[in-house]
Amino acid sequence: MSHEITMAHCNKCGQPTKHDVITAERKEGTYEEHGGQEEDVEHWHEVYEMLKCRGCETVKLRHTQQWSEDTPATTVFYPPAIARREPPWVNHELFELFSNVTVPALTCALMREVYIAVQNDMHRLAAMGIRAAIESVMIEKVGDQGSFKANMDALQKAGYVSVRQRGNLDSILGAGDAAIHRGYDPSCSDINIVLDIAESLIAEVYLHDHRANELDKNVPKRPSRKQNLQ
Repeated sequence: MSHEITMAHCNKCGQPTKHDVITAERKEGTYEEHGGQEEDVEHWHEVYEMLKCRGCETVKLRHTQQWSEDTPATTVFYPPAIARREPPWVNHELFELFSNVTVPALTCALMREVYIAVQNDMHRLAAMGIRAAIESVMIEKVGDQGSFKANMDALQKAGYVSVRQRGNLDSILGAGDAAIHRGYDPSCSDINIVLDIAESLIAEVYLHDHRANELDKNVPKRPSRKQNLQ
C-alpha cells in the first residue's frame, strides 16, 4: 500500500524533504455567527497528519486548521521546525558512545533546554539558559568563585579562554542579565549570535584540545637535523 507523499521541513536533515503521510485524522463541523437578524453558518475543519521523512525517517506531527472559507488555513508542526541544528555533543549519552571525550551532562541538559526555547521562539528563556550553561562550564572547570564575573576571571586566568573570548563571555552575560532584569527580548539574530559564541566556547573548552592531541599523534614528526645529515 503506497503512502501519500508531501513536502515538509525536517529538523534532522536541516531542509525541506519528502515525507510519507503515515496516517491522517480529519475533523470537521459548523458553527453559527450571530449578526443582527441574520445567522451565518461557517464550516471548519482540521487535519492531523503523522509524517515520516523519507531520508532520515524522523517522525513528526502536522496540524492544519481552517475555521472558515474566508480565512487562510494555519499549519503547525510538532516538534516545531528549526533552521539551526544542535551540535552532536548536546546528546551526552550518544556522543559518549562514539567519542573519548564529552561535554558534562549538566551543560548538555541546559543547552537542550535552550534549543527547545529557541524552537518555540522563547528568546528570553534562551538567553537566560545560555548564561546558565556557560556558568556551569566555568564552575565545572575552575569552581564557583562567587559571581559570574569572578568565574570568568578565573577561567581566563586558567588559560581556557583568550582575551577576545573573554569579551564574548561578557556579551553572553550582558544578554542574559538584560533578559532577566531589564525586559530585553532578543531577536532571532541576537540569539543566533549568542548561540554561536556559546557553542564555540563549549567546544573549545571540552573538545578541541583532545582532538588537537589526537591529530598531533597521527601527524608524522619532522626528522631531526642529525637524521637529515645521515
